[in-house]
Parts: sequence; C-alpha cells; structure tokens
Amino acid sequence: MISRYCERCGRSTQDGNLWCQDRDCPAEAGYSVFRYGDYLGDMKITKQVTVWRTATIYEAERDGKPVWVKVAHTSPECEERLKEEAQFLRKLFPHSDTKPSFFQSFRPTARSVLPQLLPPYPTPTNRPYGELSVDGTPRVFSVFAPFDGVVLRDMLLEMPQIWHYEAAWIVSSLAGALHPLSARNLIHLNLTPDIIVIDKDTQGHMRPALVDLGWLADTKINPDRFAEIVSRSEPAYTAPEVSAAKSASALLPASDAYSLGMIYFEMLKGKPGYEPVLQHDNDLRQSVIKNLTPLQVERPELAASGVVEIVEKAISPRVRFGSVDHLRQALDKIYGKPQPEKRPVPMRFYVLMGVIGVVLLAIIVLALLVLLQASHAPLG
Repeated sequence: MISRYCERCGRSTQDGNLWCQDRDCPAEAGYSVFRYGDYLGDMKITKQVTVWRTATIYEAERDGKPVWVKVAHTSPECEERLKEEAQFLRKLFPHSDTKPSFFQSFRPTARSVLPQLLPPYPTPTNRPYGELSVDGTPRVFSVFAPFDGVVLRDMLLEMPQIWHYEAAWIVSSLAGALHPLSARNLIHLNLTPDIIVIDKDTQGHMRPALVDLGWLADTKINPDRFAEIVSRSEPAYTAPEVSAAKSASALLPASDAYSLGMIYFEMLKGKPGYEPVLQHDNDLRQSVIKNLTPLQVERPELAASGVVEIVEKAISPRVRFGSVDHLRQALDKIYGKPQPEKRPVPMRFYVLMGVIGVVLLAIIVLALLVLLQASHAPLG
C-alpha cells in the first residue's frame, strides 16, 4: 500500500489519511509516496530522498545497481512538468544513457550538476520518461544516475550556517547549472533547498547538484498554467512579483535570481527568510508580497567586502540582479570562480596499470632467462 506524506510537516501515514493537531498544518494536501520495498516496474524502492510539491525522488535498485527515480505526483500538471523536463534533458544530454567506451571508463568523470537520464524501462524506448500503473493509478517517472551527498534542506538542519566561502561557491555553481535554461530564455521558478544535493569533494569543498529543472517556463505560457505554477510554487522562495501577478508577463530571469538569493540568504543567516513550515500558502505569500524592504543578513563581518550588499540586491523586491548569471558574476568578483574539481581516478585504471606492470615484469624476466640460457650455451 502506498503511504501518504506531507512535505510541509514531514508526517506520513500508511492508511491514506493524514491528520495533525496543529491548526495550520496543510497535511490534508499530502502526496502519495512509495515505501521501502515497493516496486515501480523493475525497480525496488530503497529510500525516499526528497519530496516537494510536484514530485518525489527515491533511491532504488535495478539489476542490483543503484539508480534514482523521480515520480511525479498524481496530477496532470505535475505529470506534464516531469515529461517536459525529461524531454529537455534528453535534448541537453542526448547520450547520457549510453555506456562509456572502454577507454573512457578508465578516465575520471566530472561530477554532474544536472540529472543524467537513464532508460526508464529495461527494454529500449524512444521516450525519456516512463509510465506505469500502480494500484490502478498511472504514475509518470524518470530514471537517472544517483547523486552522492545529502539534500541541502537536511544539511541546513544540522549545519544552519554554512561558511560564507562555501555558500558563495554553492550559489555560483548553481547559477552555472541554470545556464542551459537562461540561455533559452526559460525560468526555473522552483528553486528551493529541497531540490539541491550537496556532496563534498576530496578536498572537503561542497559541490552542489540541481536534481530538478523546475517549470521551464516563459512569458508565452497560458494563464491557466501560470496560475498552476504560482499555486504549486513554494511562497517562501518565490519572487513577490510572481506571487502577486495575474499573468505570465511577470516572469523574468530576475525571478530565479530572487529564489537563488533566498537560498543564499538562508545559508548565511542560519534560518530561512520566511519560515515555510506549518504556514498556509496564502498567509506566507502575502507576507512576501507586502515586505517591501530586503531582509537583513546581519553579518557585519561580510559588509565591508560587499557580500551583504549582494545578498540584499539578490532578494530586493525593487532593484535586483537581472538574472542568476549577474548574481554569479558579482560573487565571482569577490570569491573567485569555484575551483575545478579534481575527480579521483577510477579503481579499474589502477587495476589495469597493475596488470600491465605484472605482464611487463614477466616479459622482462623471461627475456633475461633466455639471455642467460643463451650465454651459457656451448659453442659450436
């Protein structure tokens, strides 16, 4: 039986009914989620990674190998959103589901900052997403290579304030990950700590990955879809002009700069600018819309370097960075660009080098034995 889960308060139930004693808990809007041991086609669910308003990501096993599977919530809007994302990723990385060549498998592979799609079924298909019926309910899903690390939302529970250098590099890297969208005049509109996974490299630096591409929206979307986007977006991270708008004409690249700026603010401040837990959306949305002054970071040691000014400009309701690229450029002037990661060499490379070394040593020993035998052979 599929459980029901509330992504706002973290409660779940196995009987399909959610109830909470807190008056403002929106548990009635919980989502159907899989449990450990459930099967989605040929994949066994092993862990729930993260849940947000349009989908859930799980760790799963397929043929004994780990994969991540993203399952859209059961609504036409969420399902269509996942399909569009999978199609976009297929165009962006057309060969992501092909196995590396023999020689490529011995080289270090760069850590991906975006999902790398895998085939949705064990049999060949041209579609980048899958559709299966579970307990009589159709479910739309995509499969991609697993990410190492933890969800940023969970990390902030244990480490509310992140060292400002790491926070700046995280924001800069995420802005770079969003470039394929901004280059096509598309807007994410769903940037929250729930869809960011943080891992640490061999030098201890935090490396972010974006596991969801958002709404892929532009100003041409119809009014009904725009209203759906606003209703399903997290008000605590949605730009006030978007929450207050009646049409898609309000969608600008600066909207994503605001959302990324709110995540940056949270990492520096140690708490979210607007607490999203156990508040009704309408109340929270009005708080964001009516606040006409930037939130205060209260980090005086970062004021002289201009960092505080950057944060305030990123989340300003009036004068803001025009895009996430402009935010990244401002941070790079202070902190420098994130250093390229030195990825470890695959173990199979060392195994191959060991085998080659043993073979060469054997050849040398054999050659010496032949020469030694020839030197002791009787003449004539």
